[in-house]
Amino acid sequence: MTPSTNTIYILKKEHLQEMLDRLVNWDQSADSAQEVLDQNQATIEEIIELDKELSPDELSNFTENNRQLIEQVISVQEQLITIIKKESHELSKQMKQVNKRDKVVSHYMEKEESLFVDREV
Repeated sequence: MTPSTNTIYILKKEHLQEMLDRLVNWDQSADSAQEVLDQNQATIEEIIELDKELSPDELSNFTENNRQLIEQVISVQEQLITIIKKESHELSKQMKQVNKRDKVVSHYMEKEESLFVDREV
């Protein structure tokens, strides 16, 4: 392994650790989730550039030696994406309910006579 290869390995590992730290420290909010994903995407692009400097054997060696860290990053990022999808689905359901209420109110207001009977008691 050349000094250059060793430097690339160190940088790649630091990038992976940064990604994991972002994911672990995520505050579970949808707003910050997108920010975390965007930052991690930028980091992935940096890793891809570093990978171009390595041979297939060097890449394989790095992957073998850092498999646990790589799997942790993937696992936690998948959890984050699952949470975002659930929140998105829940928000979509809530929006449909609001739209239904708006339609009922709108439909009621369009009629000249209301369906309700006013009674003086």
